[in-house]
Amino acid sequence: MLAQKIYKMNIKTQKQSGFTLLELMVVLGMAGSLLAIGIPSFNAMITTNQLAGITNDLTLSLKRARAEAIASGRDVVVCSSTTTDSSTEGAATCSGSAGNWNKGWLILVDRNQDNKFLESQGELIWVKHSDTNSSVSITPGPFTGLTNDFSKQVRFSYTGELKSGTAGGFRICSGVSGSTYPRRNITVSVSGQTNFVKGAVKC
Repeated sequence: MLAQKIYKMNIKTQKQSGFTLLELMVVLGMAGSLLAIGIPSFNAMITTNQLAGITNDLTLSLKRARAEAIASGRDVVVCSSTTTDSSTEGAATCSGSAGNWNKGWLILVDRNQDNKFLESQGELIWVKHSDTNSSVSITPGPFTGLTNDFSKQVRFSYTGELKSGTAGGFRICSGVSGSTYPRRNITVSVSGQTNFVKGAVKC
């Protein structure tokens, strides 16, 4: 009798454990709703962070290049580059072609005026590697009112001014089609001062 009672108690306990099918369906439905709400918000946060990160990096690079030009008394270049590998001497070089800012950029100073930029001579100041997972696009000037051609490089003279004597800039967009993310505008004045504005224009 005692064994039968224990057996019945075990069966009763087992029947009370776990979820019913209805409860499981409710939980799955709630989880699906949370994912539907959360994933777009999470993606938007990633894109916003990428926009802010790239804009800050480029702005700081331009300011750093100007400061180095004044400090060293030499021209300093910020150039687009598809080759940002600095592990080999002389491997990190300017691209020499337009439209490659999305791939990365370099800050270079030709200290001995030999038209070469060697890390061992302290001429390669900084390397910005591109994030292959980022959709953010960088469009260099010239634009209306900003006639300096920044498609390949930005060059500061030893005075801190832009070498060409004309202002230029960059436009940074999310790269997401039909998005409502504000465009970031970076401008560099003739004096070499760099400014960043979050524009009203969506891109």
